[in-house]
Amino acid sequence: MANKRVLSIFFEGLKIFVINIHKFLLYMAFPVLGQVAGLFLVFGATFWFTQNYQDLVIKYPALNDMSTMLICSIALVIPGLLILVKALWDYLVAFGAINSMVEGYQNTGRVYDFRAHNEVVWKKTFSFIAIWFIIGIFSILAIIPVFWIFALIFFVYFVLVFQVFTFENGLSPIGYFKRSFELIKGNFARTFLLMAILGLFTYCLLPSGLSVIFDYFNWTNSLSKIFESWAYTLPLETVEQFGITPQIIGENIVKELILFVMIGFTLPLRSICWTLWYNNFAEPQTVEKPKKKKRTTAKKTQQLPKTFK
Repeated sequence: MANKRVLSIFFEGLKIFVINIHKFLLYMAFPVLGQVAGLFLVFGATFWFTQNYQDLVIKYPALNDMSTMLICSIALVIPGLLILVKALWDYLVAFGAINSMVEGYQNTGRVYDFRAHNEVVWKKTFSFIAIWFIIGIFSILAIIPVFWIFALIFFVYFVLVFQVFTFENGLSPIGYFKRSFELIKGNFARTFLLMAILGLFTYCLLPSGLSVIFDYFNWTNSLSKIFESWAYTLPLETVEQFGITPQIIGENIVKELILFVMIGFTLPLRSICWTLWYNNFAEPQTVEKPKKKKRTTAKKTQQLPKTFK
């Protein structure tokens, strides 16, 4: 593959995403919406139980016991928690599976057989979990302000770690990060530019557009009222002096929800672009061995002694 420019990679990735958008949205539906539904069930069940606890105790006196109340609380939370964990795992698996889908699309022109692409991750589950563990450590360190610049630099250099994980075998979890560093080395500025374009497009422009749609159909206000009612049950007396009110909490939760959903559903676009970016550097590094000249197989005519007659 010829060394392509950043904008060429972005528009090529956008084209693949748009052409197959219905398949990618279907694939990401449960990983994204499942997390939202799981959170709703967990907090919704907890909210309902606390709001109606006194009435439930009157109706069911057995609930007026700490251990019974705790068991009921756990039982109410478990279904939503299971859905949340399963959806989160599927979302993490998508970081590797979508890369395989892109390769399949480039070879066949189709996106299909999601289960087979998920197997790419399942076959190397231990390494995959180790990668996320290392990313978690980096993320914790990135919270500290003094490490922000270093975290950004490391994030750029390690942005291809899931592509390396998908397409290259025989590496350790640390080896995936080292390989990503090798690929980005010498291309930091262009990689950062592609990252900035993808971030601006999927983290800012598209969520803003979705917010406009929610405002137009008055969905934002309706959802805000739901979260506002929940916020009234929180002890906000100490923070109200800073302007934090149930209304503001409700509005911000809706904004974060819109942002989360859009970022989740556009994961395929980012993975496509990073897979194309990986191919941009990985293939040229495959050094072809020079073709050996074919040796003449025919035996040379044996030189006979001059004295032979």
